[in-house]
Amino acid sequence: MHLDRGLGALARHNPSEAIRSLQKALDGCPPSRSRELYRICFFLGVALRRMGFSQSAIKSWVSCRRLKKRGYTRKMLARFTNGYGMEKQSSEALDDWKAFHAIQISRYLLGKNKGVFSTQAEQDMITDLIKDHWAALQVTGELKADSPCEKMEIFQKTRIVFPTVVITEPLVNGPIIAVNFQTRRKLRLQDRCSCGSGLPFILCCGRTPGNEELLTGSF
Repeated sequence: MHLDRGLGALARHNPSEAIRSLQKALDGCPPSRSRELYRICFFLGVALRRMGFSQSAIKSWVSCRRLKKRGYTRKMLARFTNGYGMEKQSSEALDDWKAFHAIQISRYLLGKNKGVFSTQAEQDMITDLIKDHWAALQVTGELKADSPCEKMEIFQKTRIVFPTVVITEPLVNGPIIAVNFQTRRKLRLQDRCSCGSGLPFILCCGRTPGNEELLTGSF
């Protein structure tokens, strides 16, 4: 019933109403009914994108892939997602900048007690600092790497000293390493994700979150 209402709202070009109905459908759908779950998640992604929450839409479609590897979701992800698992921009250069910015913003927010910016001025200051390092990185020529996986390694190695008195890295001895416990091997960005979606790790559980997810916790 809620799924039908959500589809009706989408047909009437009312995505906000569709999201509310599809959320109720998702809450009431048993995990065993994977076909219905797939449809709900797929159309929830469509509604989220129409509302302007593209990153949350991508996250919903990735969830669809875990339920069913084939289907129209595959085309949607190919159409709207870049090589970092983020919303596709108008150029490859913008895709790279968005990924670099998201990685550095995530590191900065990790060091804040509430995990959010206190003011818009603070957010603008941190973004300007990230832009300075981005400009310096472009001058080095390192961004001529062929694949997003190679560029991601460069982005992750770039460390920015942010103006904060708290620790900006997780309290672990060394970087966090993704591991496939079934094969007992370290999971590389280009490897197939161990969650069962059939997607590369960089496009699935290891995808780069956008500002929408980092700043508002959408989805």
